[in-house]
Amino acid sequence: MEFFENVKKRRAGVLVSLPSIVSEHSFECGDIYSLIPLCDWAKDVGFSIIQLLPLNDTGFGYSPYSAISAFAIDPLYISLYKLDLNVKSRKREIRSLENHPIRIRNLKLEIIRKYYLENKKEATREATYFLEKHPWCYSYAAFRLLYEENHGSGWWEWPKEFQNPNHAKEYIFSEKRNEALFWVYLQKVAYDQLSEVKVHFEDSGVYLKGDMPILTSRNSCDVWEHPEYFIMDLQAGAPPDDFSKTGQTWGFPVLNWEVLEKSNYSWWKDRLSYLENFFHLYRIDHVIGMYRIWSIPKEDDTALKGWFHPQFGISKEEFINEGLDPKRFESLGLIHEFKSDHYIFYWDFWKEAAYQELNEETKAKLYPLSELHIKEEEKHWRESGEKILEIFESFSSMVPCAEDLGSVPSFIRESLFERQMIGIDVVRWTKSFTTGEFIPEASYRKNAISVLSTHDTSLVLDWWKNEGDLESKLQFFFDRLKKPRPKTEDQILLGLLSFVLGTSSLFSIQLFQDLALGVPSVLENPEKHRINLPGTADHSNWTYRFPVLFEEFASDFKRNLTLRKLLLDSGRNP
Repeated sequence: MEFFENVKKRRAGVLVSLPSIVSEHSFECGDIYSLIPLCDWAKDVGFSIIQLLPLNDTGFGYSPYSAISAFAIDPLYISLYKLDLNVKSRKREIRSLENHPIRIRNLKLEIIRKYYLENKKEATREATYFLEKHPWCYSYAAFRLLYEENHGSGWWEWPKEFQNPNHAKEYIFSEKRNEALFWVYLQKVAYDQLSEVKVHFEDSGVYLKGDMPILTSRNSCDVWEHPEYFIMDLQAGAPPDDFSKTGQTWGFPVLNWEVLEKSNYSWWKDRLSYLENFFHLYRIDHVIGMYRIWSIPKEDDTALKGWFHPQFGISKEEFINEGLDPKRFESLGLIHEFKSDHYIFYWDFWKEAAYQELNEETKAKLYPLSELHIKEEEKHWRESGEKILEIFESFSSMVPCAEDLGSVPSFIRESLFERQMIGIDVVRWTKSFTTGEFIPEASYRKNAISVLSTHDTSLVLDWWKNEGDLESKLQFFFDRLKKPRPKTEDQILLGLLSFVLGTSSLFSIQLFQDLALGVPSVLENPEKHRINLPGTADHSNWTYRFPVLFEEFASDFKRNLTLRKLLLDSGRNP
């Protein structure tokens, strides 16, 4: 426990997409073994947190935030080297910035399957024991086998008898037990490897931070087995804003917190308990969704006709009390009956031509109804979110960190502040509410993580070169501090790293690519080193591979010395 208690000190860390970190002992892409040299380098330089993106099995997809299991580790990350399988990648140097995860996973599965069959007696014994200790793997193995056989199609499109998880599990583990146990064995191997890595980190005094997506793919083992935990006719998303006039639709079913509460949140407890086998801290993805979430009919292509769930809505009686017939406004496309005799107003309904054409007397009665329950709903949302977060904290000794980016309502920001949840501040977006200008280092939230970039943004050098006003950046990050204006990419990056590490934030965790001092490919073409571009096709993202073997990167004396000095100067080398 002392190791956990010591984490809340001024620290610096590195955020990595694990498949991008290729080591000498990797097979085609980064894997669990890659974390060993990464940890050793971090320890040597002075970083004491390594943050990972989710490691969940993505099936035929690519995004780790749309996995087919909330528990299972992707077999892609199993280290063949740690299994003593002396299989080398086809090429010993990195020639492409792109991984092919499905191809690599299939090659690994072929190699591990051969090993499994050669050691079948011992391997099946280990798999059976693991299954007894981790019952979630029972449904995962059945789902994964059927998912493969049905070529990744949605479970609702499978033969009817396999849409019933109880029947499917019974069938698979009686008729195809050996194949099912192979998928269990893969999870057992991944569990062993990652939990051993955690011990190595603890011995080194470095903390490992995981990631827990709040939402789950509709086509996942969890939704297949427990559809009652989800509101299946809704999808989560985000309302319209300056970045998207029609909002965002994510396709994930909305969590049914009422049903989850009746089960004492057992699904969440099991998830957190499992994560704790591997991590010391964890990121709660889209923490705003713990309070309320933008919910849209699942068949809609835009988020315009959504609402914040859960919502009280305006009752039919409340309309009638104002002398208004709600059916009239529903026919005009201004409101929606989301449950019997209760209506929500569509986002920006007052901008619609149908609203503008109403007479002023009607507008004067209708508009106030849209704001009728705001205060009591905000009170309810706050209480609900705090209850969920408190329960989460009781389930695990891991330190939670809240992803609180985007338009965060004041009541949620106040709640997170009072709960002392560690938030996140992205330098390019952290500006004064009054002037709109960048804020100085000392004005950053103390209980937060300062970052230059995230997995969803451009690299900081790409932002510097191609986004926003360059002159204002130069004045703030260099002129203000009486530093000479940078003439090279290395000098730009050095100045920005010095700034972000110097903020008053408790932690400062930087994307690995933003530490690539002296790596020409990254410095000259940062746009080619992005992990994910939200809103674009899944297969065009999540395939990034760093252009240098990690051991080669870690052996650069000059870069290590520069980073070590930055960390010492910022007081982040505990």
